[in-house]
Amino acid sequence: MQQPPKISIIIPVYNREDLLGYTLDSILGQTFNDWECILVDDQSSDDSYEVMESYQEKDNRFKIYKRPNELKKGANACRNFGFTKSMGYYIKWFDSDDIMLPNHLEVGYNALIRDDFDFVITDTINFNHETGVLLDKPYDFDRKAAKISAMNFASNKLGWITDDFFVGRKLVENLRFNENITTDGDEYNFFVRLLNLSTKGLLIDQILTHRRVHNSTLTKIHGIKNISYITKIANIKYQTANDLLVYNNAKLVRWFMSGYMKSAFDIAVAKKEIPNQKEAMKLIRQYFSFSKSMAFLIALFLGFHFKKGYKIMKYARR
Repeated sequence: MQQPPKISIIIPVYNREDLLGYTLDSILGQTFNDWECILVDDQSSDDSYEVMESYQEKDNRFKIYKRPNELKKGANACRNFGFTKSMGYYIKWFDSDDIMLPNHLEVGYNALIRDDFDFVITDTINFNHETGVLLDKPYDFDRKAAKISAMNFASNKLGWITDDFFVGRKLVENLRFNENITTDGDEYNFFVRLLNLSTKGLLIDQILTHRRVHNSTLTKIHGIKNISYITKIANIKYQTANDLLVYNNAKLVRWFMSGYMKSAFDIAVAKKEIPNQKEAMKLIRQYFSFSKSMAFLIALFLGFHFKKGYKIMKYARR
């Protein structure tokens, strides 16, 4: 009977026909060879699936699937589906346009089997998609002094992208990506929840991934935030608070809902629809108070109609 691979690499793919080959070639170039790569096509409208087929034909470690129609569209649904098809003892999620440096898998695997950690976090540097020039890091913090915790991750005192994360299968066996989050930040929710299960991780101070950033990504990196972006943040804040209820982490739920209220007020001032407002009211009553939930509504009313109410919102969030 054939042994399962040591590592399962899981990659969601959507309209990457021009870039996917670079990513898959970087996987073929790994110094660690005992892997399978699960590729899940998110119903691409280009020839991404044909690219995937060509790699499967030349190396049977690539295993290709299409997202079933009954699953929601989005990277998170593809990641979850890919996990159900994986067999590896260790899990590596990766993005379909990024590049693994040759020792990416070897370094992560050796750290996990050498030391008693549940997961390891490597490092990444951005590169400009249009020019190929190396840029800055997605997260820049002191890896030797950083303390791994859910709150520190939530508040960006430390951080990592999906590509950095390498984990033993046991820890994530019953943890899934939130499929109601279909925008940027989809992995942020997952890692906040994971850190309520374990903080026994190792931060490796070594760049092992080149992350491709496009013009839209660069806009976010440089802090240009429009109302559409703020609406996405509000949704992520609410979804994460709601997902944290099972861990009884009241402090973190309150922190996320406070952030949700701030974003909701900005959306109200812009006269746009606030996501999850009805559901959020229940959490605000439960984790703040009835009076603060009423203050929240009054602030939204004043913000929408008169562009006022900031002090009331500030009171509601305390």
